[in-house]
Amino acid sequence: MLKQLNIQNLAIAENISVHFQKGLNVITGETGAGKSLLVDAMCLLRGCRVDTKLIRTGHESALVTGIFTPNKNDSSIFSTLEEFGIPLYSDDPDEIVIKRYIQRNGKHRATINETIVSSKTLQYISGELIDISSQFENQRLLDSDTHTSFLDEFAQNTLNYKNYIHHFNLGHEQLKQLKQLIFEQDLLRREKNLYEFELSQINEANISLNEFKKIEDIISLGNKSNLLKRICSEINMNLSNDEVNCLDLLKHSRKNIEKLIKLSGQTEIPIQSEKMDEIIFLLEELVLKIEQTSNKFEIDESLLNQASQRIEIYNKLLIKYGPTIEDIFLYKNKCESYLLKAENIENEMINLSKKCEKTLKNALTLSEELKNSRMSKLDYISLSIEKELSELGMPKSKFICELKENIKYQDEQKTLEFINSKISQELLKNFFSLSKSGSEKAQFLLSTNVGIEAQAIEKVASGGELSRVMLAIKNVLFDEETMSVFVFDEIDTGISGNIAAKVGRKLSDFCKNSYGNITRQALCITHLPQVACYAQNHFVVSKELRNNKTVTKIIQANKDEKINEIAILLSGEEISQESLAQAKVLVMEAQKELH
Repeated sequence: MLKQLNIQNLAIAENISVHFQKGLNVITGETGAGKSLLVDAMCLLRGCRVDTKLIRTGHESALVTGIFTPNKNDSSIFSTLEEFGIPLYSDDPDEIVIKRYIQRNGKHRATINETIVSSKTLQYISGELIDISSQFENQRLLDSDTHTSFLDEFAQNTLNYKNYIHHFNLGHEQLKQLKQLIFEQDLLRREKNLYEFELSQINEANISLNEFKKIEDIISLGNKSNLLKRICSEINMNLSNDEVNCLDLLKHSRKNIEKLIKLSGQTEIPIQSEKMDEIIFLLEELVLKIEQTSNKFEIDESLLNQASQRIEIYNKLLIKYGPTIEDIFLYKNKCESYLLKAENIENEMINLSKKCEKTLKNALTLSEELKNSRMSKLDYISLSIEKELSELGMPKSKFICELKENIKYQDEQKTLEFINSKISQELLKNFFSLSKSGSEKAQFLLSTNVGIEAQAIEKVASGGELSRVMLAIKNVLFDEETMSVFVFDEIDTGISGNIAAKVGRKLSDFCKNSYGNITRQALCITHLPQVACYAQNHFVVSKELRNNKTVTKIIQANKDEKINEIAILLSGEEISQESLAQAKVLVMEAQKELH
């Protein structure tokens, strides 16, 4: 139950605090006084979308606080808090305090027991504490997609449905994954031969970074040795080995000098010729040294040839997979990973297919259980709501809740063909016949006149009838629900007179259990005196000027104030003796009925 509602800086509400009680809490007041603000505040606590225009002029933020005291016999809400990691309220562990802060700059936040929570968490938890019926909610009755959720609440299928929708969504997700695996496998098959060839090419080369460096050293040394030997050879050729060389020319010149000395008798020449002998001697020594040096540069030609052959293999791989040896090994790893994936993907598909098949079967089984549960409640729902409608002034109404089977085979042919090799087509077809609601969905049909065939609600129900149908549904749907606060806004749309009195009585009865004890709490905003007179607690909303600003205020009316307010509802702003007397009669008769 909602124990207290505090509103700060929301529209014309500056700072108001309302203490509600069990039973029917009726809220009345002049148009524009701020009655709808209470619903706006409850919607904010419910996690609805924020409209920053609601923030009071001159202020940058607004705050709504709701203090709830759940039924002590129902610990489920406290278990839910524990699941979400929300501690008990420190000031009073029996209370749950929800706050919603909204700011003009768009930065909003919500707390539960002073713990910041997400919008999703707020909606989930507050959904267990607040149920709002408004004109918008009534319009949801015109959407047949909502009928199945109403039916499941009637049939207490909430947990079963959550289990079903989990398997339904999981099944589609697993099929999507399986489809992707099949697609990847197809791509792998196309490239597998290429990767196998390239990997074998690298493996057969049996390359290593150490060998590559050694081969480079051998070839580098061989090239250097050949260059040095060629230089030595050229030197010796010029000095002694060529047809025309230095030593031969010097020796020949030395002989001619001897002849010259002998024939000419020149005495100076012998001294110079001796130096020439030294030069010849030195050159002969140099030739010997060069030959010895050249011998040092001898290499193993077979080893060099092997190195040259190996470097050709490396160069081919470097051109294809390089430019470095490290790149070749990276590509090798890529090939191995790719082929390993190709090898594993089949096992992965087999495992996923088994999981998916189990999920699909579970979804089908759960959908059948939902169907059976729904079927078992159809007559009960129809008869219960017809009874409620009769008590609400619609005695000739015929209410029918029926189930409509989904189309057995939806347009999933491509998926079926794609996955058929892994999961049987029959199982896939049956699964694809399911929707988010199961193998069928509910539809409410209504006839308000005898002899007229029941049709979809949107085709036959007027605004006033729609409000009563919603009240009838809530009365049956929440027959044993005592934890939530039920908010009825514009539940009296399109009705008046005797029908309004029936709605008022029904709202009051809605708050009682089968023994006549008040066990539930309802907040009803109304402009009809026939509804207001049934209130266990009456609140009056009004507005006044304060410091040249309009502010709203709300008070809990005592007996006399309640009669005055109902008199205003009967006659308008002016209270007449006649309206006052009529108001007393309405309240007295209502109290007699209630007791």
